[in-house]
Amino acid sequence: MNVYWKCVIKIEWENDIGQVKFRKEEYIVNALNPTDVEARVTEHLKGSDFEIVNISVTKIMDIINY
Repeated sequence: MNVYWKCVIKIEWENDIGQVKFRKEEYIVNALNPTDVEARVTEHLKGSDFEIVNISVTKIMDIINY
């Protein structure tokens, strides 16, 4: 059975005039537990300066890709 988690991160970015800003991004992750979610997101965003804000289980049953 697939378990999908919503992971919210706060990521740092620089705008056109050089100001450092923060924004929140959400990711859906197929993982076994919150520790696995953290590992997968960290690997996916390797090299970025980010902080995980929230990890929660979703009611998503499946993701259909075409």
